[in-house]
Amino acid sequence: MDRPDLKHALTQLTDECIHCGLCLEACPTYALKGAEPDSPRGRIHLMKALVEGRLEPAADVFGPLDRCLGCRACETACPSSVQYGHLLEAVRADYVVPHRPNRGARALWKGMLDHLLPYSKRLRFAMTPVRLAPKAIEGLKPLLPSLLRRQLDLVGTPPQEEPPIPEWTPAVGDRRGTVAFLTGCVMDALYRPVNRASVRMLARAGFDVWVPRAQGCCGALHMHEGDCRRAQAFMRTNLEAFRCPPSADGAPQDLSAVIVNSAGCGAAMKDYGTWLAPGEAGHSEAAAFGAKVKDICEFLDEVGLPEPPRALSVKATYHEPCHLTHGQRIKEAPRRLLQRIPGLSLVPLKESDWCCGGAGSYTFLQPEMAEQLLARKLDNLAQTEAEWVITGNPSCLMQLGLGLRRDDRPTLLLHTVEVLDRAYQEPGASSENPDA
Repeated sequence: MDRPDLKHALTQLTDECIHCGLCLEACPTYALKGAEPDSPRGRIHLMKALVEGRLEPAADVFGPLDRCLGCRACETACPSSVQYGHLLEAVRADYVVPHRPNRGARALWKGMLDHLLPYSKRLRFAMTPVRLAPKAIEGLKPLLPSLLRRQLDLVGTPPQEEPPIPEWTPAVGDRRGTVAFLTGCVMDALYRPVNRASVRMLARAGFDVWVPRAQGCCGALHMHEGDCRRAQAFMRTNLEAFRCPPSADGAPQDLSAVIVNSAGCGAAMKDYGTWLAPGEAGHSEAAAFGAKVKDICEFLDEVGLPEPPRALSVKATYHEPCHLTHGQRIKEAPRRLLQRIPGLSLVPLKESDWCCGGAGSYTFLQPEMAEQLLARKLDNLAQTEAEWVITGNPSCLMQLGLGLRRDDRPTLLLHTVEVLDRAYQEPGASSENPDA
């Protein structure tokens, strides 16, 4: 978004904001800080002042914008439907990134974002020492920069290396269509068992599953950080990679959906049409692609599943990922799927839609705030006395996993689709090894 367009958009946003203050109650950072600049309403005024030239780009302005989680809870609360998240990204790109030097933790994060995190093969390779020699790595932690220490704490002990998911997985039973599946960066590197469970559930629902080999990072983290150029490059790679595959006779076939099991990736890909200006090359294709994107729980809830053949006698609770509940407005679909499982008792979680503090780069660049949010979430989880904690986003899995491990809690942390996969195994299969 260029500066005239940004100024016009911010003027519209300010006009739409009725200053009712409902966003303040929904904002986790305002709850922690209690200061107007750390609220959505306050940040809107800061952004408008930046664009109009009434404030110079400086550290005291960047602070409140940096402390924003980007959780978009304010958008859910807003009666005027102000699109706060899109404008925050635009201001970061045009007014924050060009004027802030990359030093310390931020420079290290940018290096990881540019050269490691978007590339699942590199990320898996980087995790090899952690996988093979966790005790040795633990001993080295005090010598590492704080950001790398936190990265290792979040990862924990990665699962053993597995072969990649097949390019094609056939439908089970009557075929209902073909879906494409995004394996993701972190999901492929650290949560490949979740991806396998996702493919199995899609096949059980009656869909051939295509995993394009040329796919890449969705670009979400780069867009959140204000690196629009790099985000758009990743988007264009995926637009090409996910073009409809040929059928067995060579004729083009339509995809029923592009399935994503990472809430952050799904929210970003649904917004691909907003990453390019109307009339810009590729805009129509990006918008059409975004309309095809579905979160896996959203999709399974829509197409329907048979009754689960297996009971799971367990007490569980569900943490709502911000970019699923607020970014995609998908709140009840995961619960509906889970509530169909015989024996599973889904206990309500206080502030279930509040951010856990993971939020992509937030846990690295704002560790004190992230820790306060995590502590609040862990207290609420403890009150449920749940045996399982269920969620649907890698940042949440890492952040909650860090807290549960550190507190030495026996709680099992699972992605929503892993729970479904256990319930839809044939009776007699091992629940500890879904592939058995």
